[in-house]
Amino acid sequence: MRPPELRALLDRRVVLLDGGMGSMLIAAGLEAGRAPEWWNLEHPGRIEAVHRAYVEAGSDVVHTNTFGGSPLRLAAGGLAGRCREVAARAVEVARAGCAGHALVAGDIGPSGHLLPPVGTATLDELADGFAEQAGALAEAGVDLISIETMSDLREALAALAAARATGLAVIAMMTFERRRRGTFTVMGDPLVPSLAALAGAGADAVGCNCSVAADDMLAMVEEAAAASTVPLAAQPNAGSPRLTAGGVAYDADPAAFARALVAMAAAGARLVGGCCGTTPDFIRAARTALDAGVPR
Repeated sequence: MRPPELRALLDRRVVLLDGGMGSMLIAAGLEAGRAPEWWNLEHPGRIEAVHRAYVEAGSDVVHTNTFGGSPLRLAAGGLAGRCREVAARAVEVARAGCAGHALVAGDIGPSGHLLPPVGTATLDELADGFAEQAGALAEAGVDLISIETMSDLREALAALAAARATGLAVIAMMTFERRRRGTFTVMGDPLVPSLAALAGAGADAVGCNCSVAADDMLAMVEEAAAASTVPLAAQPNAGSPRLTAGGVAYDADPAAFARALVAMAAAGARLVGGCCGTTPDFIRAARTALDAGVPR
């Protein structure tokens, strides 16, 4: 999918993304500390089942299980030198799960390495890694690329440049928190200027994902919509996390989550979905709510 095709799609309707992948895999038995990308190779059927569940729930787009698929992050997870193999298998599995009923977005998350002054990574290292990952996803046949959960604008821009070099449409999302002084990433990048920088660098859609529950993200969408020059995307968590005897649980319910996504769409978001803790039940509720009442 080339950029004009994505723009045309978003002009026609609000697009429903999928929900959480990592939290779904943990529920399916992913071992603590194990890189989720291992399961593309070891348990592809379990990954395929997650994709299929989201498509059956109503997702228009699913994300490949490659959030941690950049070379630096794979190396930390015991998959050094296997970026292309992991990407190819992830796309194959996503295609099988979709069965032609949804678009496949190649998922690119942060490298796991920090730039100065906090860390010692270099922009060249990050850029080279993202170029390898984006190229591998494009070669494997994704429809578009989705950059998620970036907290450093410099890293987000490096990933965006790599993704744009493929010629595919690109969604670029960062993760923000609301503070007394405004809305910022943990690295201090402010919401509106950051999204404007991504749009100016060629992202076809920009937005927010992770970190916050739907109500907080609705406020972010409202803030961003007033200044955005490209379509907005939003993927909140399933409420606030809390530690229980059975692990991490989230306090939102699918119906409330769905209502919030409808409100985000009404406020200007053209791509909506879920992040940590969301399941096919959340996406199913969102599909029903969006079909019932979102302005075109």
